Amino acid sequence: MKKYQIPLLKDHHLHPYMYAALKDCIDLRFVEKKEDALSILKNGKKDEINVVVGWNNSLYSFTDQEIDPLPPSFILNASLHSYTINKSAADLLRLKNKDIVDHLGDCEWAERNFSAVMKFAEMLNPCTSEKLKDYYNDLLKQGVWFAEEMLLIHEDEIDLFKEAGLIDRTRFWADINTYKTLSEDAQKCICGIKMFTDGAFGSKTANIKTPFLTGEEGIRVFSDDELRQKILEVAELEIAVAIHAIGDGAIEQVIGVLSNVKEEIISIPEIRMEHCQLITKRNAEEAKELGIILSMQPNFNVDSIYYRDRLTEHYILQNNPFRMLIDEVGFTPGKDLILGSDGMPYGVDDSLKCSLFPPYPSQQLTLDEYIAGYCMPDMEHGHIEVEIDEENQSITTEVIVK
Repeated sequence: MKKYQIPLLKDHHLHPYMYAALKDCIDLRFVEKKEDALSILKNGKKDEINVVVGWNNSLYSFTDQEIDPLPPSFILNASLHSYTINKSAADLLRLKNKDIVDHLGDCEWAERNFSAVMKFAEMLNPCTSEKLKDYYNDLLKQGVWFAEEMLLIHEDEIDLFKEAGLIDRTRFWADINTYKTLSEDAQKCICGIKMFTDGAFGSKTANIKTPFLTGEEGIRVFSDDELRQKILEVAELEIAVAIHAIGDGAIEQVIGVLSNVKEEIISIPEIRMEHCQLITKRNAEEAKELGIILSMQPNFNVDSIYYRDRLTEHYILQNNPFRMLIDEVGFTPGKDLILGSDGMPYGVDDSLKCSLFPPYPSQQLTLDEYIAGYCMPDMEHGHIEVEIDEENQSITTEVIVK
């Protein structure tokens, strides 16, 4: 057993406002049997919308016959990129936004309008400054001091962070349409623009070059020309950009478009690619040359286990190739390779265990690499006591806050 002290975490990819808002919703993350999930949903509130989170469709899916008799339920996939809604909930929610409700089952529409869907979900269970405080207290118990808010919902969100005293523990990103609605003062709080080029494994909408085993081909949110125009629009703002790209098709598209406009985007101070789980060595080399920062999630190593029902063996082995990125291409944790959780789940326990003892050796990070990519630069606010049992491939942690 080896013992270490490491700094608290800086989660480079999280959605604290959304997760704080949804924290008191029905949660199916640890419900592995459909009959148990249906029993929980059956006991939901009868006269208002039950927002349900954490549903993993690699374990089970719901039919209309199963959920329509239940209380009004709006069910979000664990990836947040897929949705199921029963008839009573749909009837009620059409009064709030008919367009969104009528398109939730259209995967391509949902991915193209992801920000709007997330705003809609948050509206059903609004956040408060007290919820934010509670969520950040929970983050701290899990070893997280600082979080990047990757998708600002609206301007009031910034005011709630200020009211909660959390503005100095958060870095804000917004989609470009939301950014343009913000006041000048609010825009100064935004470090960059977030955009999506594909979906996720959980919703079978990640843009992959070989179809999912279940037949889906994933979603390409933009044509090359549309993506080019979006990136040039960011360049005019002279602000950072973070581009969601999970599948190898999306990653290849992002790098190709950035290569074609590299002379026109020198005004963008920081270019990040989020997730990039299926990045190839060739694309990694191109990304390195372009100066792209890779923002990745060690906890997504387990996608190689969870999504065996839909990913080919090639993709299972290609997922999160940290050793290739570091050893062969030269990415440096903490500089052009940064780490976060996307909240699935957040905290030191899962991310550190998945880093040190992943499903495949190609996904492994050393403790020093984890610290460089994931931790605060010092122990000013506290630290984490870590015990590592190499023989049993386990860790234990204790968070110490100053």
